[in-house]
Formats: sequence, C-alpha cells, structure tokens
Amino acid sequence: MSTPNERKNQLVWEQLELKAYKQALQLCNRRIKKGEKSEMLLTLKAFILTHIATPATTDEAIQIARSLSDRTPPTQSVDVLRLLSRVWSNLGPSQADEVTKLWERAVKSQPQNEDLAREWFWGTVRTLDWRGAQKAAMNLQKSYTKRREYWFWAVVSSLLLHNSLPADSPERKLFGTLAYRMIDKARNDTPADTTVIPARAIQTSQEVSLLLELLSYVSPGDAHKEALDVLNSKNLGVDSTIGGGDWWGLARKRLDLLESAGDWRSLFETCKTLLPKPQNAAETNGNGEAKKDEEKKSDEKPEAVQGRGDDWRVWDGFVLAAGKLYDDGDKAVAKESLEKILEHRKALPAGSSRHGDLALVKFSSLFHDKNDGPEGTPTLLEAVEEYFVNTGNKSCCFEDIQVYLEMLEDSEKKDFLKYVEGKVEKLPEESEKQKIDKVASTINYQKFVYLLTISPLLKAIATTTKAITSFITDTLRVYVSAISLGSSLLVTDNQYGDDAALLSVMGLVRLYTLTPSDQAPLYQSIQILESLLQKSKHNYQALLLLVRIYLLIGAIGSALDIYPRLNIKQIQNDTLSHFMLTRISALLPNDARTASFLSDAGGIYESSRTQTPNMLQLAFERGGYSQMMGFLEFSERVAGSVCRSMYEVELRRLARLSPGYPDPGTVTEVGHKGTVWDNRDFSVVVDCELSSIASFEKSFRPGPTPAENWVRAFVAAEEVIRFMTAYVAAGKEANGTAAGSGEKPKPGDNLAGTLAMALEAGDRAGEFTEAEKPYLLLVGAMAELAAAAARKDGETVLKALEGITSDLFPKTLDPTTTETPAWGLLHKLWMGKDAAIVSEGLVAFLNAVKGLKPNIPKTAITALGEATKKRKIEVVKIAEEAKKSLEDEDKVQALVDAVLAEEGVGSILRKEEGVFGGVESVAENVKRIIGGVVKCFESL
Repeated sequence: MSTPNERKNQLVWEQLELKAYKQALQLCNRRIKKGEKSEMLLTLKAFILTHIATPATTDEAIQIARSLSDRTPPTQSVDVLRLLSRVWSNLGPSQADEVTKLWERAVKSQPQNEDLAREWFWGTVRTLDWRGAQKAAMNLQKSYTKRREYWFWAVVSSLLLHNSLPADSPERKLFGTLAYRMIDKARNDTPADTTVIPARAIQTSQEVSLLLELLSYVSPGDAHKEALDVLNSKNLGVDSTIGGGDWWGLARKRLDLLESAGDWRSLFETCKTLLPKPQNAAETNGNGEAKKDEEKKSDEKPEAVQGRGDDWRVWDGFVLAAGKLYDDGDKAVAKESLEKILEHRKALPAGSSRHGDLALVKFSSLFHDKNDGPEGTPTLLEAVEEYFVNTGNKSCCFEDIQVYLEMLEDSEKKDFLKYVEGKVEKLPEESEKQKIDKVASTINYQKFVYLLTISPLLKAIATTTKAITSFITDTLRVYVSAISLGSSLLVTDNQYGDDAALLSVMGLVRLYTLTPSDQAPLYQSIQILESLLQKSKHNYQALLLLVRIYLLIGAIGSALDIYPRLNIKQIQNDTLSHFMLTRISALLPNDARTASFLSDAGGIYESSRTQTPNMLQLAFERGGYSQMMGFLEFSERVAGSVCRSMYEVELRRLARLSPGYPDPGTVTEVGHKGTVWDNRDFSVVVDCELSSIASFEKSFRPGPTPAENWVRAFVAAEEVIRFMTAYVAAGKEANGTAAGSGEKPKPGDNLAGTLAMALEAGDRAGEFTEAEKPYLLLVGAMAELAAAAARKDGETVLKALEGITSDLFPKTLDPTTTETPAWGLLHKLWMGKDAAIVSEGLVAFLNAVKGLKPNIPKTAITALGEATKKRKIEVVKIAEEAKKSLEDEDKVQALVDAVLAEEGVGSILRKEEGVFGGVESVAENVKRIIGGVVKCFESL
C-alpha cells in the first residue's frame, strides 16, 4: 500500500507526463514550504527544473543536485539515485562525470550491497554511458570474484568504451588493451580438457565470439592469424565442445578469415572436409544436415564435420579456392575439385540440394574465358543448360545462374534460350503437378528472355517496341493460362503464374521509360496488377509496383489506398516506407493519411532509442556478448538514418501546407550523432536487368533519389524557416500580455553556406528535383537576409529582399508548362505554393525586425507580399488547367483506346474478360484512375 508521500509524488509525475512543468513545480514548492524536505521531493524538484531549462532554473537544479550528491552519508535510496542520475544527465555533457561520482560514493558506503553495485552498472547501460559502465563492471568483478559473469561484463564494457572514444584518444588504446588482456587471460585459463573449467575461463560459444570480436579491434599483431588459431584450437575451436554451441557461426567465421587472408590451400582443405561424404550425401536434407530419423538411430557421437557442409558458403569457398590454386599452378586441385562435385551430384537423388549443381556451374565459369580446365570440365553453356534441366521448375533458378548467363558469348546466349525453349515445350502436362512445374519453368525461361534480349534494348525504335510488346503478350498468356491451376490455393497464397504478370509489367514499364509522354503502358500495368491482386491479395511485389505506378501518374490518393496493404512494421519503416513517403508532403499534404503515415514511420526511431538499452541489458544478463555489437550498430544506423531526417522535413513542410497538423518539433541534422546511414532497401523490387544496366526499380523512380545531401540542405532550409517564425512569435510575446522575456532567437551558423554547398555538390546535387533547386536558392537568400538582419545591416537586407522579389521567388514556379498532369506537375505546384508560404513568413519577419540601418521601405516588403498572393492564385489556375486537360473527353477516350488497342496488350485485356474484366470494365477503370489524379489537382 502506497504512503501519503508516494501518492503526492504521483500527482507530480502526472503533471510531468502532461508536460505541465510549472504546475508540477508548484506542487513541489508547496510541500517544501510546509517543511517537507525528503530526498525524493528535492530530487523531483531538481528534475522538474531541468525541464523548464532557463538559466535560473538550471542553476537552481545544479545547486539542489550538488547538495544531494555531496551528502554524508550518501543516500541509501535506489529510487533517489536513479532520479538524481537523470537530473545530472539532463544538465548536459559537462555534468556527465557527476553520475559516476554519485554512484561510486553510494557503492563505497555499502561495500557488501551487491544489488546496489549491479544497479549502478544497469543504470550506466541504460544510458549508454560506457565510461561509467566500465567502472561499475570493474568494481563488480573485483568485489565479487565468484561471479564469473562480472569478469566478462568488465571485458565487454572496456571494449565498448574503447569503441566509443575518438580514434586519436590515448585512452582508446588503454581500454582496448585492458579488454584484450582480460579476455586473453580467460582464454589461457581454459584447459585442453574442458570437463572441468575454471570460473573465469571461457565456457560458452558466445564468449568465444566475444574473443574473436575483440581481436579484430584491439589484438596486437596479426589478428587474422590469432583468430584462426582460436578457431582451430581443440579447447575453443569450431569442433570443440565449447565451440559446438554455435558450430555453424564459428565455421563461417573461419571460412571468411581464410578467404580474406588469401590462404587458398587452407580454405580448400577446410571446405573439402566440411562437404558431406558421397556415401552419406543422400542421407542429408537440403542443408546438408543429417535427417532427424537418422539421428535417432544411434547414440554414437558423429564425426565433427560429417554431413555438415552441404551449404552454399562451403561450396562457394571450395570452388573459389580450387580456381585460385589452379591459377597458381596447382592443376591437380582443380581435378580433385571437379571429381568431388561430380561424385556429390551423382550420389544425390534428383530434386535434392542444388548446391552441387550450382557448384559445377561456378566451377565451369572459372575456365570460361581461358578455354582451359581439367578433363571432363563442361563448358559454361553446358553447365547452365544442365542446371536448368535439374532446377528449372524452382523459383531460385533464375537468380542462381543470372550472373553466369551474362558471361556467355552472344551466340551462346541464343543457343541457351533455344535449348531452354525446347526443353520447356517438351515438358509433360498430364497431371496438375506437371502443369504447375511447366508454368514455373516457362516463367524462368521468360526471365532469361528478358535478361538476354529485352534488358539490352535502350532505344525507342520500332524494332524495340515490337520485341518488348511480343514479350509482354507472351508473359500475359502464361499468366492467364496458369490461373486455373490455383483454384485450391489458400487465400494467403500467390497464384502460380503471378511472376509472369510481373514480367509483363516490367516490359510495359520499359515501354514507358522509352517514351515517357505515352502513359498508356502505365494504365495497362495498373489493370494487370489490380487484376492480379484480386486473386493474390498479399503479393508484395505487385503491391510495391502498384504504389510506384500510381505515384508516377499522379494518383497519390490511390497509392495511399494501397500502401497500408504492404503492412510495413517496425524497422521496415526505415527500409521500405520510402517507396510511399519520399516527398509526400509536396504531393498530397492535405490528406489526413499523409501525416498519419509519416508519424507512424517515424515511430521506429524513438522506439530504437528506448529499446536498445533494454536489449543490451538482456544480452548482458544472458551472456549474449557477441550480439551487443550488432545491437549498437543497429542503434547507430537508425539514429543516423537518412529517412529519419527526411520524414522530419516532410512533417515540417506538411505543417505549413496543411494547417492544423501539429509541428513535430525540432528537426535535427542527419548524422548529428555520428555516421550517416542509408538503410533504404531498393532491391526488394523484382529485377531481371543486366548487371551493367540500372536496376528495374531505379528506371522508373518518381524524381531523383534524395539522400544525405538532400537532407542536409532541407534541414538547413527548415532551420531558416524556423528561425523566422520563432523571431516573429518572440516579438508578439514581448508586445502581448503573455509573460516572457521577449528574447529574440538567433539564426543558425552559416545556413546559407550549407545550402550553397549542397547545390554545388557535384553529382550529389542531382538529388534535387527541378522544383527543389530554385526553392533552396530562395531559402538560401533568406538565410543571408536573416544573418544581415541580426547585424542590423539594412543595406544588405534590402539588396537581398529585392533579389528575392524580382528574381529568386518568381523562379520557384514556371507558369508555362507542357507537362503531362502527373507526379512532376503536382510536385512543382506544391513546391511553388510552399515557396509562397515561406515568403509570407519572410514578410512577417521583416515587419517584426526593428533597428535596421537604413530602414527597409514598406513598399519593398509589400511587393513581396503581393507576389505571394499572386503565386497562390497562379497555382490554383495551373491546377485548374491540369484538371481540365485530364477531364477532356477526347483525351480520355484516346487513352482508353490506347489501353485497349486491338494489337499487343490491349488485345489480351479485351479477350480475357474472365481475368481482366473485358472492354467496358477496363474503360471504366481507366476513367476511375484518371479521376484519382483529378482529385489530387483539386486539392491545390
């Protein structure tokens, strides 16, 4: 049951949660005036003062915290120590050492209180204070020598402190050496006979991984050699009892080390021993591990490596090492390697692990350009043909041999396609299973056709259009023919022929990219994808493509309709949500879903910040030391994510273009805490392009891809806008009835220079659209004007204002446009409108500035204000013209006719009524899609 003081404290916490800091402070002061001066109450008051954060409250908070921290004897309450630690942390980096001093005094006053010492350690972990964690862990391992985990906590904490320090810091080497010596002692204490192991010796595979992790950072001498010595040792190595806890993880590390060191002989021998023996190959599953029923037959301990190596990483290393040794003159190794591959393939029943087949392809590729190799080596063409025979009905077939097909000569590519086509035609279709297999093989064949014949077509000429159209109709027919085979599939399953439909969309997108003025292929793509999604509701590829194509044609609302079906969650918001949310505030800002999706996507960043310490604490408790570096790297990547700042910028712009949405708060510059990371995943979209050509996804992105340079520029722009808004607000507060100092904010440092550098950043300047470049030039001039205003330099202010009014502002929107009403025009109009709103903010700022010498003529300020009003009218006018163009009956009918053309794709859309709905359905769908585009222009 809670005490009266605890209930009173709860009232204070409730006000804190509401961010009602003054009310919370009043509650504390009332109790103090009544004579209550408990440690918790004083600490709570100091905590509140750090949130108010004026110079006076900060000084008072420091005074209270100092008096509590210096008390003798030190406080005994863990709750007070925790909250007091938060007070010191809130007071900034200059007070960081106070937290450590606070806990050190408390722990020394109670040397037998293990719980208090552990709480000190956990507190430092939760705040990622690795200097404090190192001290706390060293105290634990010295005070409680029978607890082995404390020794390893000290090792990890020293390593993490080492990693957190600057590269040129003398302490970095000191703590790295300390961590190494401690883990090296644990290694040396581990006996050869691991039946009985000393407490502080290495006992788990996680501790072995920690040793290897540490070696790569701070081990003296050759870390590669030492790591290999560990992995080959009898007490800690891959095949030891201790290492067996993570056998495959350590085995992969050994292979990676041998490969990076170029020790091809050792790599070859290691891989050879890992590969399953021919007589046992058929008794293993697809991963090369013994089948469960076989495992149960005997209690005998299997050989350390037997049956454990039928993994592609092993085969890849085996073939790579054989090729390198062959190049170095060891011809016998290549022959032995070929014999091993052939023996393995012969022992396995058809349809088992494909690694041996793929290894033969890779082996053949090593000698493709040399016309060489041991006797019996098939040509690369023969190897890929045989691979298709064995694996052609599997979805992995194309991805497995794509790189090898590109190595073939042009004549060989034609021979391969002819061979595969012949094989597919002869496949039986007697049973449903055979029909399904034939569909899968046909789809792989069509992927080969795209790769080798469609992907190289880059010119918009008649022969190109004919070839691509033929490919599209062929793949659509495959899709249509396969629909009847999916009658018994679950609702969550994809239809067997879906990939054929996706290939047809790839062909249509290629037609569009060759002739962007013709949007009919995009509308045909939408029709195909929507039809596909009626039967395969969760086809991720189709959903992604549909979102992208809707964006391209300007149907932003329709894209927002589809986006939730992607079911993007957690970290996917950082890797995948960019497909929808890039520049979304300059496309459809006044749709409530835009703000909602941006807010949802931004949630992962706060979640990561709060969850990472919990994951680290759990890893410490469970001894999962090798996971910690991954947790910290993940946290760093998320904290410095390009998308994080992109979405903050989008929310800021959204608050201007759609009043009513709350300002999300201060935008922080990307990478402000360390390295800038781009975590976006573009590879998730299907791709059958040649490696020498840009990926399929990149070929139809709506606008340039924003990255670090874009973010830095727009963060600077938002800071300029924020400053002007805050300046005006401060003036109103000083002149109004609200209490306040009226202290004017100051412009950020060199914001104009940041914007200028971004626009002159060479290739990185290509991250901006044609509408964004003049916008940034405009805001850059505003930054110069604001800096001059802070200096009271009226002459420079006036000159900058005249340049903005006469030149820079008008350039933010070109009133003459011949663009097809789509993504580009929408984006340009919204950026032009935002430029007007920002310029209105400049007018308000100039009216609020006092004391300029000389003063700015009112007529100069009024001229800009009038220009912003005209701009808004102009935006509406252009949007109305776009709407009329979209609704023009002749143009709509022309688009419908193009979509349903008698030849090519249109003929299939007409004919296959059961799949695509027929003529009337397709025509109505085209009109519906156009209506969605119209709504987006109406929103302006």
